[in-house]
Amino acid sequence: MKIYISFIIIMCTIQMSYSQFTNGNLTENPRLSDGYTGHEEALINDFIKLEFDTENSKISFNFISEDTEGTIGGLDYKISFSPDNPDNAYFRGSALVKTLDTDNFLRDGHLMWEKFFYKSKYPKIEFASSQVVHFGNNNYKVIGDLTIKGVTKEVIINFMLDTQKLLGKTTIYTSDFGVNIHDKRDQNKLNIVFDFPLLR
Repeated sequence: MKIYISFIIIMCTIQMSYSQFTNGNLTENPRLSDGYTGHEEALINDFIKLEFDTENSKISFNFISEDTEGTIGGLDYKISFSPDNPDNAYFRGSALVKTLDTDNFLRDGHLMWEKFFYKSKYPKIEFASSQVVHFGNNNYKVIGDLTIKGVTKEVIINFMLDTQKLLGKTTIYTSDFGVNIHDKRDQNKLNIVFDFPLLR
C-alpha cells in the first residue's frame, strides 16, 4: 500500500513539472529568453562559439559608377565571435591585392600600378575591429580600422547571422584610401560583401 501511494505522489510531481514547462514558463532558462524567436533563431542560440569555413569564404565588391563586379582573395582572417557575447568578439584579417579580379585582365593589371593599389609596396588590405555591437534580430555592427595603400580609416560593417553563414556589407570610397579611379569622390563608391560560411 505504501509503495502504491509513493508511486502516485511521484507521478503527480512529474505531471506538475511537465505542465509548468509546456505552459510557456521558460524565462528561467537564460538560453531561451534572449529575445530570439523561431526555429532558425533557436538554432543560432545553440552556437557557443562560431567556427568558419575559411576555404569557402569570399569577399566580393561592386564599383558602382562603372557597374563593375569583382572579388578579392588570399584571405587570412581570425574571427572570435559568440552570438551571446558580442562585446568580447573581434574580427581581424587581410586580403592580397594581387588577387583582385574584375574579369578583365588589362584592367586588373592597371589596378596594381602605383597610381591605384600599388601592389608592390602595399600587397595587403587589412582590417581589425575595435567594437562589435548587437542590434537585435541577429544583426551586428562591426566597427574597425580598414587599411588600404597605407591609409587607415574607420569603417562599419553590417553583419547578419543565420544558421549557414555570417554575411556582411559595407560601403567605402576608394579615393579616401588614395585609390583614385575617378577624380570625384562619389564616383569612387565601392560596395563590399563579406560571405563567411559556418562550420558546425
